[in-house]
Amino acid sequence: MKSLSKAIFYIKYFATKHGEVIERKGQLDGVAKGEYVCKKGYPCFNYLDIWATEKFGKPQYRTASFKWEMNETKTI
Repeated sequence: MKSLSKAIFYIKYFATKHGEVIERKGQLDGVAKGEYVCKKGYPCFNYLDIWATEKFGKPQYRTASFKWEMNETKTI
């Protein structure tokens, strides 16, 4: 996958809050961390949730942990 800076992508992961696998449209910006290792030692991916941002009118950030799948859609 190309560099994700400014790329719009779809991300799938198990959301503990919902108890199921969810899919979101995301993007990295100057605030989102991208991929990192959390304090407890497992992999995480922090991103801007585009759908939630459009719904609520302000930036909504989400974090996938342990395992996720991504598909890039386009680069801005």
